[in-house]
Amino acid sequence: MPESIPSPHKPLVIAFDAKRLFNNFTGLGNYSRTLVRNLHHYFPENEYHLFTPSITENVETSWFLEEKSFHIHLPPSRNPMWRSFGMSSQVNALNPDIFHGLSHELPFGLANNIVKVVTFHDLIYERFTDQFGMWDRFMYKLKYKSAAKRADVIAAISESTKLDLCEFYGIDQDKIDLVFQSCGDHFQTGNDAGNTKNSAPEVKEYYLYVGSVIERKGLLQCVLAYAKLPEKYRKPFVVIGNGDKDYMRKVKEMIQYYRLESNFLFVNGVTNAELVAYYDHCFCLVYPSIFEGFGIPMIEAMRCGVPVITSNVSCLPEIAGNAALCVDPHSVNAITVALEQVLQHQEVAEQLKQKGKIRQQDFSWDKTAELTWQSLQLVLAEKSKG
Repeated sequence: MPESIPSPHKPLVIAFDAKRLFNNFTGLGNYSRTLVRNLHHYFPENEYHLFTPSITENVETSWFLEEKSFHIHLPPSRNPMWRSFGMSSQVNALNPDIFHGLSHELPFGLANNIVKVVTFHDLIYERFTDQFGMWDRFMYKLKYKSAAKRADVIAAISESTKLDLCEFYGIDQDKIDLVFQSCGDHFQTGNDAGNTKNSAPEVKEYYLYVGSVIERKGLLQCVLAYAKLPEKYRKPFVVIGNGDKDYMRKVKEMIQYYRLESNFLFVNGVTNAELVAYYDHCFCLVYPSIFEGFGIPMIEAMRCGVPVITSNVSCLPEIAGNAALCVDPHSVNAITVALEQVLQHQEVAEQLKQKGKIRQQDFSWDKTAELTWQSLQLVLAEKSKG
């Protein structure tokens, strides 16, 4: 952490909505755990409080449960609305300096003197309304828009998400700070989990898809693009992820139509170490999503020295920079050309690897903590003036 980040004159009391920290074990949970852990590491003088409706005890959450300096708060009784409407009474009784909603939400009823911070990862439900039920859209709109309006500062994980907040919620850009995120700790340089090549499948040198199997992510376009490849470029294609059953059925029916069953391998339930190993043994990540809040698999691939094919829309070119082949995700031909290019031209693949190693340095959890801390300090200073 750079020395330019000032420590507070007095220890701060910081409270977090820790539902995802204790109960989500993908992107939102990883973000929550790593940010809170790093803030605690760099600023141990502060007092940290974690509010959660429930706790899942596992290897991911054990550190927070064992670290005595964390104060964990649970509902006094079973209340499905506690996170939105009941938590605030407990937070107000604590009277922290800062309350940070780590994933789109702030409880209703927080006292005015508490500095309110909320992280927004995406507004996908606004862009793709047909992929969400009417009740889900209503509740997201109610809670997310209210949180954005009530927050003293918003942390957006990409410029794309920042612009969506301005467009859909009418938020002033000056209220939004860009706070990029990163990938899981198991991908960090020197982490032992990265030395797990024996955990990979028997198949070697394959195209790799990582993510939910839903329409927005573009796996069906990958299958159609793969079917157009010349035989010599039809290397195995590994899919890590699960998702919508109807969409998965469409994908597998298309694989059967082109008689590609032996070319595609679907994998679920991999550990963090196994995921690193899958990246270690592939020669390309294929990630043609039409919309993301950030695109963590790209950073995972870059950290592992893997070339990336991704989309030229949403935040993806913003995060990829010059370190990926960015294609039109709606164009099957464009995806086919990119798949072929990575295999046919070794110099292209090597350039992507080298550029990716440089690009991923812009996305670290240290920088996420640094940017978050800067944002907190600025809003505290502004609040004290008022």
